[in-house]
Amino acid sequence: MGKIVVVGSLVFDLVVWLPYFPRRGETLFASEFKMYAGGKGFNQAVSSRRCGAQVGMVGKVGTDQFGTALTEIMDREGIDHTFVSLDASTGTSLGIPMIDPHGDNRIIGVPRANTCVTVAEIEAARDFISQHQVLILQLEIPLQASLHAARIAHRAGMLVIFNPAPAKYPLDELLPMDDSGLPIVDWLIPNELEAEMLSGMTVNSPEEAVKAGRFILSKGVGRGVIITMGSGGVVVVTATDQFHIPAIPVTPVDPTGAGDAFCGSFAYALSEGKLLGQALRFANAAGALSVTIAGAEPSLPGRKAIEELLGKVP
Repeated sequence: MGKIVVVGSLVFDLVVWLPYFPRRGETLFASEFKMYAGGKGFNQAVSSRRCGAQVGMVGKVGTDQFGTALTEIMDREGIDHTFVSLDASTGTSLGIPMIDPHGDNRIIGVPRANTCVTVAEIEAARDFISQHQVLILQLEIPLQASLHAARIAHRAGMLVIFNPAPAKYPLDELLPMDDSGLPIVDWLIPNELEAEMLSGMTVNSPEEAVKAGRFILSKGVGRGVIITMGSGGVVVVTATDQFHIPAIPVTPVDPTGAGDAFCGSFAYALSEGKLLGQALRFANAAGALSVTIAGAEPSLPGRKAIEELLGKVP
């Protein structure tokens, strides 16, 4: 069983389905409203766990009903949340995804507890982090906290997977080197918009994604850059190779959490010793399945469902 630790965000999502996205000053009635556990860190932890990994989570929630619900779900999923702290001074982070009939989304974030994760708290979890094989990071907690976790994992010989979402920092701040001048981030996994923001290049096609990926890789990524492009598939750039994996055709319902399903399942596959191509194919199927179900956490597929879909793909 692979051992994965996620250092990152926990969010409760308040989701609305709209006939279209409102214009300035417009009052618009939603067709549906539901609440789901989420946050990129939480989603990626659940994704890895449902695939079969042993998973630990490091982060922070408030002492409110949303924080209680998140910890209860982690208990139910079998995720070790020993180092998910409770902060009575702020509320649990919230997300407000808005989804149109085409499955496109807009998301409003209310960060709260996620912004309060400190370097000192990550340091306190050093031994906990170091006992795993793979670390997954995102950008919904303070950058310095994430990078401290990356340094801990790198020194412990772990694999570091960084999902730079949401992209809000310059590339050179995201990719520090160790004392020997080696990258501490092994795999960087942005979507096409994040790749555009990080590279300064347009990413509307696989060919453009390759160019952006090469640029990002040159700035200090140890193994490779993986750009997820939704229905456009996945582009992979390493020091020795570059290729495009087409998306698996599905009928989209809600894209929220698709990138998290990809990251969590990719980490699981690598932790199990799968080759890169196998891990990418597995993660591509996980991402495809996730968009067919509403909500982030409910849509994260398990290993059996992923393998069944792969069995139907030529």
